[in-house]
Amino acid sequence: MREEIGKVLSKGKAAGVLRLVFHDAGTFDIYDKTGGMNGSILHELDRPENKGLKKSVKILEKAKSQIDILYPVSWADLIAVAGAEAVSVCGGPKIPVQLGRIDSMLADPEQKLPEESLDAAGLKQCFQRTGFSTQELVALSGAHTLGSKGFGNPTIFDNSYFKILLEKPWLSSAGMSAMIGLPSDRALVEDDECTTWISKYANDQNLFFEDFKDAYIKLVNTGARWRSI
Repeated sequence: MREEIGKVLSKGKAAGVLRLVFHDAGTFDIYDKTGGMNGSILHELDRPENKGLKKSVKILEKAKSQIDILYPVSWADLIAVAGAEAVSVCGGPKIPVQLGRIDSMLADPEQKLPEESLDAAGLKQCFQRTGFSTQELVALSGAHTLGSKGFGNPTIFDNSYFKILLEKPWLSSAGMSAMIGLPSDRALVEDDECTTWISKYANDQNLFFEDFKDAYIKLVNTGARWRSI
């Protein structure tokens, strides 16, 4: 799987593939046990919050067609492994991914993903509903270091996200600085509990990598239904 994914995944496509993971797994609800890492994103691509993800699915379709010849793989497994590869190819931690997820044939319930306009309290509440702590919320948010949100080099996975959050460049009236990050990114650094973790990760990239790896493994296992061996 890693070999075939590696053939289609460039650094420039990594952010989109990683976003695919978050949008598939991030629908999990610990109270009603719906959603999670189940491949249902394929049935949800027309939702406004999933705009642009069809490109990432198309990239992975090429890999899947080759892998399926040897061993049929679920979309949930493929997306989970591809996200880990996206992190690795951009210089982030190597993340082991367990296989055996079963795909859902239906879309997950709507309005489960955190909105980009949420404040820190709203984000914390949203992540608690998926079973994640504030520390895990902050660690996973570090994925925004990839892509075009303005947090350092868009194709390098490092702790730039946290360093730039502490600088609050959007408070400057100068042009592009005002465009950095989503409102939900900026909200994190206005919350004391979140800022504690932001500071730790800004000062210690190895700690960020370790915590991101653990949170990612938890994320891609949430709500998954597994094949019986």
